[in-house]
Amino acid sequence: MGQTFSKQILYDLTCPSGIQHFLRRSAKATETLAGKPAESQNMEYFSLQLANSAVVTGLRTPAASEPPPKGTPLIVGLHGGSYSAEYYNATPTYSASPYSAFLRVPFVAINRPGYKDSTALPDTLPEGSTFFQEEGRYLHNEILPAIWEAYAAGYGVSSIVILAHSLAVPMTIVAAALHATTPSSSSDEQRQDQSLEVGEGQVSDQGPEREQDTSSMKEGTKPAENVKENVKEDEKENVEENGKENVKSYPLAGIVLSGFGTIPNVTTMARVEPLVDPNATRITFPPAFKDEIMLSLPSTGFTDPEIYEKTEELNTSVSLAEFADAVGSWPLYWCERYAKHVRCPVMYALVANDCFWMPTKKAMEDFAGSFENSVRVEKGVVLGGVHCLELCRVGRGWYARVFGWAMECGVAFGLGVL
Repeated sequence: MGQTFSKQILYDLTCPSGIQHFLRRSAKATETLAGKPAESQNMEYFSLQLANSAVVTGLRTPAASEPPPKGTPLIVGLHGGSYSAEYYNATPTYSASPYSAFLRVPFVAINRPGYKDSTALPDTLPEGSTFFQEEGRYLHNEILPAIWEAYAAGYGVSSIVILAHSLAVPMTIVAAALHATTPSSSSDEQRQDQSLEVGEGQVSDQGPEREQDTSSMKEGTKPAENVKENVKEDEKENVEENGKENVKSYPLAGIVLSGFGTIPNVTTMARVEPLVDPNATRITFPPAFKDEIMLSLPSTGFTDPEIYEKTEELNTSVSLAEFADAVGSWPLYWCERYAKHVRCPVMYALVANDCFWMPTKKAMEDFAGSFENSVRVEKGVVLGGVHCLELCRVGRGWYARVFGWAMECGVAFGLGVL
């Protein structure tokens, strides 16, 4: 039976007809788990008031009628520039929803600050700070704690895994670094009540078994128990920068990063420059420009025709401040000040023909290698994709990988081995 199940999953995730079969079974799973017709299980709009009286809005999958398996994470999707939470729910096929229903892993997609009806960051940045630093602090201090408090219990989850695309990557790295250097709470120490118990045949995070189990780690990564001494000197500075003396208010089990790199594609950047009004604070890309650059021309076959039909509906303005930071000051500080402090697992991907970033071997190694204190780092180049990875044909396979990887991280977090 196990072999048959494995073959079925392999079939589902490796061929077009199999993926359609996977999606059909996902719809049936939705109906079975939630007790409602599948067509009514699309993502729901939400609006949360934050502790600072600001508002964050977005979309979320409905809670199932039965609790998920222990160790299940909540995936929080952060869209890139010129999109919104709808990026993760573009069409019934190109959406996180069917994977969420089938695998029983809840998904929340936010409208980042300043997008749609989510409160924007202040126009004036604190002296000595940058847009991405402030956005990352806001994510860590306000947004993720509010999401966790509002939805964790109802979903029955034990941790958060962030899925960040493009211009959402820097804020995620900042938040993950701040989370790593913020003291743990007593609730974190008692999390075994909501997570997995170590039973017979399972390996705990104590003893020689843990010390020797490094086969799944990529070269250059380090076990979590070796991290504390490496960041001890930097920890005080980052906690002070966090601006709060309180303890962690949400459990972070991993981050997934895509569509952002270290070597900009100068050709694309040169094409963007004429579209920028120096007197404006935001820019709206023409739909035809986005179709060509972010989705690739229809003649390439990378993107399904139904996505091009949604371009105008999905299009939003992008903050010039975050766009400028991406190619301006961010490269000067991100590695030493933030990336090296991240301790949770990291999965990183670029598509082979990304329009904004060059996926060279050295660039991939440099980016992934910057997370020197992460317990687990995986990197890879996705073939046959476009910059908007979740919107292209290969995006369905990418979603399957993201959900599977998040489930691994959630279980590991529940076992206490992260």
